[in-house]
Amino acid sequence: MQYTTWFRRLAIALTATLSVLSAVAIPLAYAWEPPESDYRSQYLSRVESRYADTDLARFHYTVTGSGSPVVLVAGGALWGYSWRDVIPELAQRHTVYAVDLPSQGYTELHRRDFAYDLPAMSEAIGAFLDAVELPRVALVGHSWGGAWSLYFAERHPDRVERLALLDSPGLDAEKAPVTPLFTTPVLGELATKLTDRSFYAESIRGTFVHQELVTDEMIDEGYAPFSRPENRDGFLALWRNLDFGLTDAGLARVGAPTLVLWGGQDSWLPSSQAERLAARIPDATARVLPGCGHTVHEDCPAAAIPVLAGFLG
Repeated sequence: MQYTTWFRRLAIALTATLSVLSAVAIPLAYAWEPPESDYRSQYLSRVESRYADTDLARFHYTVTGSGSPVVLVAGGALWGYSWRDVIPELAQRHTVYAVDLPSQGYTELHRRDFAYDLPAMSEAIGAFLDAVELPRVALVGHSWGGAWSLYFAERHPDRVERLALLDSPGLDAEKAPVTPLFTTPVLGELATKLTDRSFYAESIRGTFVHQELVTDEMIDEGYAPFSRPENRDGFLALWRNLDFGLTDAGLARVGAPTLVLWGGQDSWLPSSQAERLAARIPDATARVLPGCGHTVHEDCPAAAIPVLAGFLG
């Protein structure tokens, strides 16, 4: 499995670093900052970036189409680029917002005490919706973005018309295999900072079955914002602070019709979670797409996007 290759390579690099640089491992983990990517997004030259300033953050987002509002929330270490194939299809019937939340893309935090946990990420969703004057929306979230969206729907059922969760943790159940690496002090800091473009690429490949779809552009578009120090720090904090016991406890409070969409060959979270998650949400349906990985909407766009569009339609 691709994630195993990435995990093994990263573990070897960390072991070598700790062996050779044991005397400076802690300074390396906590003081050293890796260089940022100098890649300039080609995607942003093809779309119109917008910004919503709030007390919490300056949110970067795009808006496309017309009709009822749909807000897309990307997964961890991803950003609005992840939805590039989804947006044109949904925009035929909806006004589609793709927002970068704190730790993602080109959003900039104003609050330095931001907690990077489920309540804080839910608050960020609410702050963005308020800023762009959207009282009630359909929410679509992938992976961590789905968990944040789910928690928002649990806390604010009056603001969510429909909810779509794509390979999203929400149960207090199995976690991604690399979780112990990032949650261990020092090792987590080193793993995050040593994730260069090559390691980032292997991580992304681990979420795909169809490897030919993982292009150089996809890696560059994702790695460039990930390499920003504030995004790396937020990414690590999320690994340590996200408590899916909170979402698990509130599943019965989701009032919106919900689609749980999963890749059948997800190597990060088992597809068995799809049915189990849907069974706990009052008005939910699960769909598992065979031959698809964790990033189901990018790995299997021809199969996943029509299901999503039909649900929102």
